[in-house]
Amino acid sequence: MLFHLLQACENRVKEDETGHKHCTGQYFDYWSCVDKCVAPRLFTKLK
Repeated sequence: MLFHLLQACENRVKEDETGHKHCTGQYFDYWSCVDKCVAPRLFTKLK
């Protein structure tokens, strides 16, 4: 779900001619979710 929001934001930024739009919030939301989901499983495999 968050990945789709990030992609939608990226499409809006590509269409922006003013250069004022950005996806910083969506970017950090997506990667914080990835960190929370992947980290526990990853570290159990690395032990």
